[in-house]
Amino acid sequence: IGELTFENNYLVGVPTEQSRNKIFDAIDFQRACQAYIWSVPMTSFYAWKQSLYDMGGEDGQIHYFESYDSKLGGLTYNTSTPYVISFFDVSKQPTMITIPTNEVRGAVHNVWQIGLSQMTEPGQYLIIPEGSETPTSLPEGVKVVESNSNYVFFGVRLMAKSAKQRAQDLDDLTITGLDGKPLSDKGINRPELGVDGKQPRGMAFWSILNEAIQSEPVHERDRMMHDMLRPLGIEKDKPFNPSERQKALLEEAIVVGEIMAKNIDFSKTGRLDQSEYGPENNRWEIATASTPDQNRAYGMDLDGRAAWFYEAVTNDIAMHGMANGGWGQVYLDNYRDENGKGLDGGKHYTLTVRGDVNYAETFWTVTVYNIENRAIINNKMKRADVGSNIAGTQKNEDGNYVFHFAPEKPEGVAAANWVQTNLGEGWFVYFRAYSPSKEFVAQTPETILPNFVLVE
Repeated sequence: IGELTFENNYLVGVPTEQSRNKIFDAIDFQRACQAYIWSVPMTSFYAWKQSLYDMGGEDGQIHYFESYDSKLGGLTYNTSTPYVISFFDVSKQPTMITIPTNEVRGAVHNVWQIGLSQMTEPGQYLIIPEGSETPTSLPEGVKVVESNSNYVFFGVRLMAKSAKQRAQDLDDLTITGLDGKPLSDKGINRPELGVDGKQPRGMAFWSILNEAIQSEPVHERDRMMHDMLRPLGIEKDKPFNPSERQKALLEEAIVVGEIMAKNIDFSKTGRLDQSEYGPENNRWEIATASTPDQNRAYGMDLDGRAAWFYEAVTNDIAMHGMANGGWGQVYLDNYRDENGKGLDGGKHYTLTVRGDVNYAETFWTVTVYNIENRAIINNKMKRADVGSNIAGTQKNEDGNYVFHFAPEKPEGVAAANWVQTNLGEGWFVYFRAYSPSKEFVAQTPETILPNFVLVE
C-alpha cells in the first residue's frame, strides 16, 4: 500500500486525509482482483455468447462447429466430435428443445456454467425460469427443467459415426417456443473460422461483467461480491459509468486478476487437492478442478471453478471420471516438462505412453492448446492431437507410443506421432480418456502418465 499516516498514531488515531484515499484505493483494487476470480465462469459465458452474436447470431440460433478451423478460439474444444451450441433467454419465453436420438449428447447450463439437466436421452425438454408455473397441456413425456438464470447455454455433441447420420441428427434437433416456432429464423450458423471465446481483457471485461449483472438475477451466495463491486461503479440497476479513479483501478486489476486466475489454473498441484495426480514431481493434474455444482465442503469452489473455467467451458459429472469411478471421461492437463518449466513452442519434447496399458475402453487423445487463449493450436498441419484414434499412429520397438511436440517434424518420426507447435507460443495439453479403464482411474503405477521430456 505504501506509507500511511494517522492522527496521533495507528493504534489510537484515525487515518489522515492524505492516507484515507490511498486506503480506499487498496480496498477497491483488491476487491476488483477477487471479482475477476469470482466471475470467471459467468464472464466466460457472456463473452462466448457475445462472440457469436458479434458475427450475426441471435437467441435460439443453432451454431455448428465441425471442422478444425471452426473450432479455433473455443476454450479447449475437443477435435474428435462436432459441437452444436445455442444461447437463449428463458425469461422471454419457455424454450423447448427436441433431442432426436441418444447419439446426440449434452446438457443445458446456467450462466455460471452449472449444469441444469443432462440431455443424453431422446425426447423433448422444456426450459422455464425457476419458480414459474409449468405450462399446461404439454405433450406427454416432456421433461421440465427450471433455470435459475435468465440466459441458458445449450450444448451437445453429435456422436453418430457417419456424416450422413450426423447431418440428419442436426436437422432433427430443434429449439422452439411452446408454439413450435423456432426461436431463430436465421437457420444453422456454420462458421468457417472459430470465434474467440476467452474472457476479454481491459475495460471490455468489466463491461461484459456489468452486462451479466444487469441481465441476471442475483443469487444469494453472490450478494457479498455485488456489495464489493458497488464502489467500483458496477451495481445492478445502475448504469456503468466509471469515474477516472474507478477506471484506473479496474484497468490495473484486470491484469492482476487474470494473472491470479492463470496462476491458480496452471499451478493447481499443492493448492487444489482435487487436482492432485500421481506421485510427487509428476506434472500432470486432474483438469476438472471444480465440482459440477461449484460447492465444496462448507464453501463455494472459488479457486476450483476459476481454474477450470479460465481454460474450459461447461461442467458435468460425466467429465469427472477420476472421481465417479470411471464413468464418462477423464481429463488430465499438463503445462510443464519434467523439470517444471513451461512447455515452449520453439522446443522439442517427447511424451512416452505405454502401449500395453488399456487407458480407455473407447479411445484416448492428447490435444495441444495455446496458453494465450486456451484454444486448439493454430498450426500449419491443422491437427492438434495424437492418440489411439489417430490413423497412422506407430509404436516403437518396445511397444510404446512416443509422441513428439516440436515446430518441425523430427527425422524418422511418423507424421501421426507428431504435433507441430509454434515458435514464441506457450502450450499445454489435455489427455482425454473416453470410457476410462478401471486401471487408469485407480492410478496404478503402470498407468500413471509420465512427464514431458525436453529433447536437448
